[in-house]
Amino acid sequence: MRRTLTVFVCLFISVTAFCQSVPKLLRLADEHYENGVYNDAIEFYDKIAGIDTSNFFARFRLADCYNKTLQYEEAKTVFLELSNIPNHEYRARSMYSYAGLLKQETRFDEADSIYSFLISVPDAEPYLVELSRKQSEGCQLALRQEKANKGFTIAVMEEINSKFHDFGAVINPSNNHVVLATTRNLPGTQYEELQYEGLLPDLVSFESRNNGRFRMSSSNQEFSKLNTKWPEGSGSFTKDGSTFYFSSCQDEEGAACSIMVSYLEDGSWTEPVALNSYINEPGSENKQPAISVTGDTLFFSSNRSGGNGGSDIWMSLKGLEKESWTPAINMGSVINSPENEITPYFSSAFQCLLFASDGHVGYGGYDLYAAKGESFFEPQIYNLGDPFNSTWDDTYFAISDTVGFLSSNREDHEILNVFSFDVNNERLFLSLLISGESLIDARLASKFRDIESLDLVTFRVEDYAGYDLFEPVRPSKPKPKILEDNTVEVVEGEVAELRFEKLYYDYGTYTLRAEAKSGLKSLAEQLKDITFQSIDILAFTDSIGPNAANQVLSKRRGESAKEYLVSLGIDSAQINVFARGEIPSSGKDHWFRRIFRRRIEVIVKAASGLQLNQAKTYIVRRSTSLDKIAETLGVDYEDLREWNGGMKGNVKAGSTIRVYEDGDVERPINLFVDEESLKFFSAKN
Repeated sequence: MRRTLTVFVCLFISVTAFCQSVPKLLRLADEHYENGVYNDAIEFYDKIAGIDTSNFFARFRLADCYNKTLQYEEAKTVFLELSNIPNHEYRARSMYSYAGLLKQETRFDEADSIYSFLISVPDAEPYLVELSRKQSEGCQLALRQEKANKGFTIAVMEEINSKFHDFGAVINPSNNHVVLATTRNLPGTQYEELQYEGLLPDLVSFESRNNGRFRMSSSNQEFSKLNTKWPEGSGSFTKDGSTFYFSSCQDEEGAACSIMVSYLEDGSWTEPVALNSYINEPGSENKQPAISVTGDTLFFSSNRSGGNGGSDIWMSLKGLEKESWTPAINMGSVINSPENEITPYFSSAFQCLLFASDGHVGYGGYDLYAAKGESFFEPQIYNLGDPFNSTWDDTYFAISDTVGFLSSNREDHEILNVFSFDVNNERLFLSLLISGESLIDARLASKFRDIESLDLVTFRVEDYAGYDLFEPVRPSKPKPKILEDNTVEVVEGEVAELRFEKLYYDYGTYTLRAEAKSGLKSLAEQLKDITFQSIDILAFTDSIGPNAANQVLSKRRGESAKEYLVSLGIDSAQINVFARGEIPSSGKDHWFRRIFRRRIEVIVKAASGLQLNQAKTYIVRRSTSLDKIAETLGVDYEDLREWNGGMKGNVKAGSTIRVYEDGDVERPINLFVDEESLKFFSAKN
């Protein structure tokens, strides 16, 4: 009996010790994960999973770490185990990830069956359902294109590639050298990169010899002044080769990536300087710049607030003075998905934006796409298809004169290599690539397009580690949703972004309207007893008037909202104002659209699940009384007054009103217009 009791006590102590160690192990694991040191995180998550098999969060993170460190078989095993266990919150995400790994192996039919199942799961998260629809379409696309021979060929550049990552190749127009980023060992100081083998990337140049073969460039135009101990990424030259834009992380915390510029003077590159805060917005990662041939438009990838999720493609126009870049414009929800859009290249010859994405209909991993249309307000999106896309990661498309480049890990499924292809005429080449019968099946389905597309609104190093070649790694990245929802569902250890209401201003003013004050007051009351990280206020104007004046006006609008929130008890240090300037017009805009563009957008960031009541805003099309509006909308008159800051009497045409609604409610479009309904209006309406 005494022996039995002793064994029981020992078992009790052991179990208790294990239970007490799990929270500590989880904290250590999460710390490594959030800093991008996934190999170290694996050890801790694996121990937790061994101690507590019901800790589905740790097991999901373990599989995700395997996936991020290219240990695909291990990742598949854990994702499949989680997929077969019912009734836990990570099951749908595990199934989605497992299907993605099958898709990489060209097992399209199997992957498609899983995506089709996820679409029908009633409790699957909305963003997963929509992404599964796209991935299913991508499987069908791959099966249609699998045996097609479109006459295009690409070749791996053996002499340039190493056993480490090589990516982002472009031609230097001043000397025709090939410039790219690499994680191989180069002269100078480079920190070790722990996620994969190799060092943090630096820039390197290759010159072509007389026999057409390549060798690393000698002292001519060395990039030693541009390279640092931190990561340097791919860049873009102006047409004459005198200016070079590239990405660099030079933050002691390792969390900031900025776009830099250097000039070719007397045969050498000048000390690089960071572009202004409109490009390098504080608190965000900005990378992979692409300059237009005209030198007046810069495209880049950024994870700043106000995007569609993950990394988005943004653009900025150059002002009259040197490097005086204007506020960046988000390229809109047709180009930018809730996942990641990276590595832009703008073809001035064909007026077409090419980019990589893991959020559009594709073969698997990152695919290359082209956005082409009369304007970026309503582009068509084309998957470039085989051989430019594979089931692995295909990125960094660029054309320099008669040669094109892309980067892919399709060779060994781990290391990025540079591939090249011949281009006789860029305009003709791209025209054949995305038109006619060559890729007619690859044109994305219209159900994934939104004609109101231009809704304007990766490097990371931590303790010398955690560099991510593609998507930005933040301490906690939100899981975006495609479908609007008032609830932010947050995975443990992540920060979620909740878009609150858009609030509007009169033309040319920054004085808060009564209904805008009511909206901000509602927000402040709801946040009174809630722990949240910060509030971002994105401020805009319409396109009437000079750019500089609109930039100042947008800043004042954002500050007016901030001051009002502070007066309601919100800590000023928790509120960030981002003046985004004017939202461009298509030139034939309806006046309703201009009303909706004179606005601020409020984004709340919280470290736990957050639910906020939000009103919907309508433009009143005809002057009428508030009581008639209440009657037409079917709401209480006093409630309507309260929602709109005590509004009463007659309401002029063009006024905006806030209304709280349960679900989707159809309103008479001849009387009320919301932003969604604008797609039905022409400029003459």
